[in-house]
Amino acid sequence: MTMDFSRLKILVVDDQMLVRSLLTQSLKAMGVQPDHIYQAVDGATAKRALDGKPVDIVLCDLQMEPMNGMDLLKEIRCGRTMNPPNMPFVFLSGYAEKHNIVLAAQLHADGFVIKPPKPAELEKNISAAMARARPEPDPFAYYTIPTGSAHDKFVFGEQLQAAARKMDEDGHPVETLALKEVKAGRILGEDLYNKTGQLLLQRGSELTITQLRVLVNYPDRFGVQKVVLRKDDPVEA
Repeated sequence: MTMDFSRLKILVVDDQMLVRSLLTQSLKAMGVQPDHIYQAVDGATAKRALDGKPVDIVLCDLQMEPMNGMDLLKEIRCGRTMNPPNMPFVFLSGYAEKHNIVLAAQLHADGFVIKPPKPAELEKNISAAMARARPEPDPFAYYTIPTGSAHDKFVFGEQLQAAARKMDEDGHPVETLALKEVKAGRILGEDLYNKTGQLLLQRGSELTITQLRVLVNYPDRFGVQKVVLRKDDPVEA
């Protein structure tokens, strides 16, 4: 089946304006609507874009600061954006090192396009990514996969540890709520486990909308019915 590129909404992430321009020109030539092509200069900007608009696929550079491409993919896979955690994601790279290929596979990336991108190779990778069966939406399976960056160590390590220590020191009261009563933004007062005893999220983690949706929509897989929350943290309206 031929890909209808006119329907695709694509986020292009690269810190080089020339690369973004070349990609945009190639995408337009494939039939992608100009107003369906979004651009971001780094992972942090891309994450904000993914919180504000639905996107079908991300084309992303590897080497960026302060949040690189691998960090962005992990953020997406962990359900820390408003887009589906299993959305298609293709890397743009000057060269694909072995350790990056292994890490990308662990995070279920959909491929690499060598820069500068050739239109035919770009079209091939997008078509393959959109046709590929998506991994199960499990935003808890990727937390312990380290990207090795300072961003990753802070967000998925030091920040959580500091939150847990603060709760111990301050003696925050906790409450137990039924899963369907929990709103996004609440802080876990205890570690969250699935029905087989596997750790899903550490105490001190902030629950996202995506994580809550997955827990509610897949009760047979996770078996979470109640959640212990810090009682005095702010809740979304």
